[in-house]
Amino acid sequence: MKFLAIRRGVILVAALWVVLFTAGGAKSAPTFNQLLIAPKGATPPKDFSFPSLKGKVGKLSEVKGKLVLLAFFATWCPLCNEEMPKLTRVYEKFKDKGLVVLAVSIDQAPASFVKLWAEKKKLTYPVLHDQKYSVRRTHNVRFVPTIYVLDRDLQLAAWTIGQANWEGKKATDLIERLLKAPSSASARSIKKTARLP
Repeated sequence: MKFLAIRRGVILVAALWVVLFTAGGAKSAPTFNQLLIAPKGATPPKDFSFPSLKGKVGKLSEVKGKLVLLAFFATWCPLCNEEMPKLTRVYEKFKDKGLVVLAVSIDQAPASFVKLWAEKKKLTYPVLHDQKYSVRRTHNVRFVPTIYVLDRDLQLAAWTIGQANWEGKKATDLIERLLKAPSSASARSIKKTARLP
């Protein structure tokens, strides 16, 4: 009798889950561990400012004109412990061509703790600290790591939740293509110059 009650409870929970996630009762489940290309006209991330681990305030808008890997992470996240050092290798490979990695920690721990963690992981790119985890609301960061690929105009080009093969062909081709593309401001300038005699 007790077994039947437990079995009915499990079936009820499973049925509720199916209703919520297939009938539109909740947002669709996210796709993990894949680099997804953003559709044209995707909503760009809002500007933000958070303190850096060096004590200065860093803003997203300061890196406009660069190709940006915007990475939201936490030191307690096992996948982040693997993914953030991978981004260091990508950064070192492409930084002279215009790539910037901008990482935002959502740790509630003090900045000094995050700084020690970043030093231990040998991160060479800027790390900002969102101690209040405000990006949950402003940038729809529900899971870590969440990494957005932003073009030179800070428009969303791709994203991943979880791990991605940043040194694989798909990611490398995307990064190289976006690095070759001028920003819209540069493109307008090139078109105007091209019309001059």
